Amino acid sequence: MPIAEGAFVKTLFPTDEHPRRPGLPHIAYCLAVVRPLSLVAYTTSRRWPAGMPVPLGVRIFDAAEAARLNQRPFVLRLDRLAKLPLTRDWFPEIQSPVQGVVAMAPRRLRDELLSLMEALARLRRERVKTLGP
Repeated sequence: MPIAEGAFVKTLFPTDEHPRRPGLPHIAYCLAVVRPLSLVAYTTSRRWPAGMPVPLGVRIFDAAEAARLNQRPFVLRLDRLAKLPLTRDWFPEIQSPVQGVVAMAPRRLRDELLSLMEALARLRRERVKTLGP
């Protein structure tokens, strides 16, 4: 199962403190692959604060939806991206048979997230932060 658009994949997502170096392990959502690079979005298992409005570019996955993607509840941040080379430095399991891919988003979800990303880029481009080498 190669890393491709729609994959939820294990990465070493860069941090704000070190935006050009591999960071802590995270599952990221792959928006695009143009070898040798990938464009991935950040996910976090930290719950979205109750009562706080969900801004454009944030998608919350509840327990049932996350389970269908082999994960626990999480928040996808399309406003926090990284352009990462498809190397072991950034994708520690890239040489394994599944390349660290946890799940593939079904077509409907991929279309929804692409539409959300396009709206974010069109309406709130200044909110999108891109990290990576």
